[in-house]
Amino acid sequence: MEQKTKTFAEIYESQGHYEQALNIYIDLLKANPLDSELIDKIKNAQNLILSEKNKKKEFAAAKINLLNNLLAKIDSYKSKTA
Repeated sequence: MEQKTKTFAEIYESQGHYEQALNIYIDLLKANPLDSELIDKIKNAQNLILSEKNKKKEFAAAKINLLNNLLAKIDSYKSKTA
């Protein structure tokens, strides 16, 4: 059973499990809608999730670029040897 405490959410966050932390923060906020610390933690977790998604997109784009360059070199080599 998953614990729904601020401490447990902070542990998730420190381990890079931002979505799990966010879900706990949201559940806690439902019980305490005026808790400004929880609101800040939710905003922070959302920013961390977006940042991680952007990093993954950048990494994928870099791999695609690398592969395209490799394919271009292979094509160039093929045309020289043909």
